[in-house]
Amino acid sequence: MGGVAVALEVRPATSEDVSRVGEILVEGFRGKFGRMFGQRIDRAPHVLAQLAALWLAQPENALFVADVDGRAVGALQILAHSDQPDDLVKEALILLRELGPFHALRCAIGLSLPHEEETGGTAYISDVAVDGSFRGKGIGSALLASAEEWARERSRQGLSLHVAIANPARRLYERFGFRLEKQQTSRLSEWLFGISSWLYMVKPL
Repeated sequence: MGGVAVALEVRPATSEDVSRVGEILVEGFRGKFGRMFGQRIDRAPHVLAQLAALWLAQPENALFVADVDGRAVGALQILAHSDQPDDLVKEALILLRELGPFHALRCAIGLSLPHEEETGGTAYISDVAVDGSFRGKGIGSALLASAEEWARERSRQGLSLHVAIANPARRLYERFGFRLEKQQTSRLSEWLFGISSWLYMVKPL
């Protein structure tokens, strides 16, 4: 794929993958998580791994990993339903235990931004991340293809996501059929991440 002589497989994640998923997400969004976690950035992969484990416990959601030669190098998360009160309590307890009150509050706010859009029947892709050594090799496209297959099998009306306005990944999403629905600005997001504008993109299915 993409001229790379490697064995690529995209598959549903298991509980054994969550530690690696945490590492991939932090590497993929180091600027975002660096500002969010601050001096606790060393805890970020462990925290995100625990949140990924909660994600796996929700059958409506999905978490995919992309393996190259047997090692996970990419991850994609789909949010198919809004967090329920019990989920939010569990997430808050993880953040408090791992980070303390101040950083827990900052991260709880950061993890909620940008907000997923409530569109009936649409599956929301909350994160797509690829190991830096494997970017530009078709890993992101393979993950998106698996997300689309998952959504079609469940009769979803579309896929949606947010991307920072300056993120070059926007071009990948456009090639994959996502179209700009609207641009959103957030002072809170600018304060936390240095990102003032997000693009909300949708691919009808």
